[in-house]
Amino acid sequence: MTSTLRESTAAWSNWARTVRCEPRYRIAPRSEEDIAAAVALSAERGLTVRAAGSGHSFNPLALTDGVMVDLSRYSGVESLDREGRTITVRAGTSLAEISAVLDRAGLALANIGTLAEQTVAGAISTGNHGTGLKHGTFADQVEALRLVTANGGVRELSRDGSAELLRCARTSMGTLGVISSVTLRCVPRFRLAATERTERLDTLLEGFEEWAGSAEHVSCSWSPWKDTVCSRLVNATEDAPTPGAGRRRYATTLSEVRCGLVGLVAGAAPAAVPRLDGFLSGRGSGPGAHVDVSHKVFTFPQPVKFVALEHALALGDVPEALRRLRGTLRRAGRYSPYSVLVRVGASDDAPLSPAYGRATGYVNLTVPRSVPFLELLRVVERELRDLGGRPHWGKAHTATEQVLAPLYPEWDVFQDVRADLDPQGLFTNDFTARVLGPVRPAGKVG
Repeated sequence: MTSTLRESTAAWSNWARTVRCEPRYRIAPRSEEDIAAAVALSAERGLTVRAAGSGHSFNPLALTDGVMVDLSRYSGVESLDREGRTITVRAGTSLAEISAVLDRAGLALANIGTLAEQTVAGAISTGNHGTGLKHGTFADQVEALRLVTANGGVRELSRDGSAELLRCARTSMGTLGVISSVTLRCVPRFRLAATERTERLDTLLEGFEEWAGSAEHVSCSWSPWKDTVCSRLVNATEDAPTPGAGRRRYATTLSEVRCGLVGLVAGAAPAAVPRLDGFLSGRGSGPGAHVDVSHKVFTFPQPVKFVALEHALALGDVPEALRRLRGTLRRAGRYSPYSVLVRVGASDDAPLSPAYGRATGYVNLTVPRSVPFLELLRVVERELRDLGGRPHWGKAHTATEQVLAPLYPEWDVFQDVRADLDPQGLFTNDFTARVLGPVRPAGKVG
C-alpha cells in the first residue's frame, strides 16, 4: 500500500484551462483495489482526496493539494447485460465509448447531453442532463454504483438494496467517496429525427410549456440582440438515416468554431458581438433536418474551449428569466457570441439534483474565456438566482452554502449522509466547502 502514493511533479488543469492545481500525489488507478488503497493511505496521512476525469467542470470542483485520483484512463466496460438492458462501466469511461459499445449491441442510452467526451462518473456527479420533459438528469439512468468510502472500504449501492444512499451518491460532486464503477439502464437502439424552426421569441415564451412538450427532446437557441429564436425538435423515428447524416453533427461544431472566432475578434468589446455576428453569416446554423442514430443526434464534437453557466429553474419560470435577460443584456449592450441555450427535463429525486422535485427548464450561457465576457456570467447569474435557479454543479457560478441550502428541500438529508460516510471531510476541497459547507455531525446540519 505504501507504494500507492508517489510524489507528483505535474500540475493538473481542467479542459477549459481556467483552473489548475498541483496535487501532492496523483494516482492513475488500474483497479478498484488501487483506488481503495490510495484512499485508505490518504486518510492515514491526513490528506484530502479528489477524483478527476476529463476535467469538463468549469469550476474548481476537482482541485486539491492533497491526493488526486485521476480516473481519465480508468475506463472500459465491465459487463453488458443485453437481456436485462444494463451496462456496467468503470468510472472514467466516456459517454462516447459507452454509446459506441451499446450501439454495437443493439442498445442505447435513453438520453444524454451534448458532450460525449466527459466521463460517466463526472456526468452523474454534477447533474449533467440532456433535454426532454420525459427525461430526468443523466444520473436518473443509474441502476447501481460502487463507491470507495473514506475508510478505504467499498460500498455497492443499488436501487434494490440501498436506494437512499444511491439517491444521494448519484449527484454528490465526489463528496461521499470515489465512484469506481457505474451500472446504467439502457433501452433498445433507436434513431432520432431532428428538425429546426425559427420563430419569434415572444411567441415561444407565451406558449412555453406547450412548446416544451411539443417533441420528446426540445431545445432552443437565442441571441439576446435578436427577436427570434431557433428551436430544435427531436423525436424517435423508424426512418432510415439521412444520407451523409454522420457529417451533419459537425455543422454544430462549425457553429461553435465561428462563435470562438467572434469572441477572439471582439476581444475586450462584447458590445461589438452583434455587428461581428452579421459578418459571419450562418453562425447560428445547425445541422438542419436529418435522421441518425440517437447518440449522434444528441452529441457533437466541441473543440473550442469556453466557459459556461447554467441554472435549473422551475419550468414555468423560464419565460420570465428570458424576458429579464433580454432587458438586462440589451440595456448593458454587451453580449456573448454564443446563444443562450434552453433545455427542459423531468423532476429528479436525488437530494442535490438541480432538477429535484420539479419539472425543470435549464438556461445556459456560454462565453469566451476573456475577462470582459466572463463578467457577463455574473450579470446573468444574478437574474437567474433571483428566480430560484439552482446552478449546475459543474458549471461556473458564485453561489455559497447560504444561497444554496434553501433551494434544496432535502439538503439536510444529503448532509447527514455525507457526515456518516465522510465524517472527517476527506473528500472536501475549497469549492465543496464553499457550496456545501464543512462536514457537520449527522443531525446537526442547518
